[in-house]
Amino acid sequence: MDEPLLTPEQVAEIFAVKPQTIRDAVWRGKLPCVRLWTGRKKSLIRFRRADIEAFVRERTTTVPTRTS
Repeated sequence: MDEPLLTPEQVAEIFAVKPQTIRDAVWRGKLPCVRLWTGRKKSLIRFRRADIEAFVRERTTTVPTRTS
């Protein structure tokens, strides 16, 4: 692994949202993550930068230009 994994707090900073929003997206299966440890009440999750960048690319749209 070449790059360090990102924490939910770091990903939240990238998206300008709260860390809980990132965790909620993971629990709903909307955001890919690496589960390092899973417990009954808590899980330790991290994110690959490449997965986050792919997530953004997949959801990026272009706005059609208007012609007069």
